[in-house]
Amino acid sequence: MNTPIKGTCHCKLVEFELNGNPKLIVNCHCHDCKKRNGSAYSTYMAVQQNELNIVKGVESVTGYTIENVGEKHFCANCGSPIYNNNYRYPGLYMVFYGAVNSNENLTPSFNVFCENKHKWVDKISDIHSFQGSIER
Repeated sequence: MNTPIKGTCHCKLVEFELNGNPKLIVNCHCHDCKKRNGSAYSTYMAVQQNELNIVKGVESVTGYTIENVGEKHFCANCGSPIYNNNYRYPGLYMVFYGAVNSNENLTPSFNVFCENKHKWVDKISDIHSFQGSIER
């Protein structure tokens, strides 16, 4: 990798860099990820812990301990998730895909916990889509 992958929280109080290629990118469909992140599924990039560098706003990064699982780290100001550490994967951080500024060249490798996947996810391209918001 020539240049670091950069990311921010929504309010841009927290900025980070990934100084290495993600080990993998995964969509997780488990119930816990859905509840903790308020989404149909979560997309994470697994990186070595020493490759994540918070370059601005480290004092604004707060955590939530998930009993026996790990910790979720997010911006205390806007609530945007930045990364998780999962106790099952020591030495790795799971960086939230949406926190990365330029992610169009970063494609998930696979899906996990598919027994919990919403049926419509596989047909997402069939859902009527708009380039922007719709009028009320």
